Amino acid sequence: MKTRYLFPHRFKKLGWLILIPSLVLGLLLTNEVISFPWLDLNVFALYDPAMLGEKTATKEVFEIMENNLADEIISCLLIVSTLLVACSEVKEEDEYSAKLRLESLLWATYVNAGILIFCILFIYGLGFYQVMVYNLFTLMLLFLMRFHLVLYRASKMSGNEE
Repeated sequence: MKTRYLFPHRFKKLGWLILIPSLVLGLLLTNEVISFPWLDLNVFALYDPAMLGEKTATKEVFEIMENNLADEIISCLLIVSTLLVACSEVKEEDEYSAKLRLESLLWATYVNAGILIFCILFIYGLGFYQVMVYNLFTLMLLFLMRFHLVLYRASKMSGNEE
């Protein structure tokens, strides 16, 4: 089956090669286990409001500021790698794998929405900010886990039928 919007299968391997280290580095960085001080650079900011509790007289828009780019780099790598893994064809792409892909995406959307509603109701303050940062990636990660689990189960079932 020819798909118009999926990457070729070879991009899946590249995606996994980027995803695993990016995910580990991202978790270590957000939990302040590691840091990258050499990535403190001056960057252009479209909008930079004061953080909670800060009293600053600096302007908030269109400014040059110092920022550590580690979280931005790792976030971009996570987004690109999850897209490469999720949107690359499986070896034998057919209608059944397309159906599994769609069902997995719908399931991941429902589960992600449920988790988000739970967090909105029961997590507050800066903890909620951290939940929202994680939420940037949970939909794609849930989709990847579900899709590959369903594909694995389907391949085991078809192996038993032969």
